[in-house]
Amino acid sequence: MLHPVPLSPFLPTYEAEKLFVAPGLLATVSSDENEAVVSFGALHRGPLTPLLEHGFHWFHFDG
Repeated sequence: MLHPVPLSPFLPTYEAEKLFVAPGLLATVSSDENEAVVSFGALHRGPLTPLLEHGFHWFHFDG
């Protein structure tokens, strides 16, 4: 389960970006009026594997 990460009020947000974390996984969500972009980061492939069941695909892993 992803948990939201509250940003410090002292850090400026130049984009509508939200951060979420789960064990071994970091997700960012950026959006505007036209589209949303979701990015995932992990140190190992294991936390990313369940995302394949939900239609998220990647072409390479830089871990």
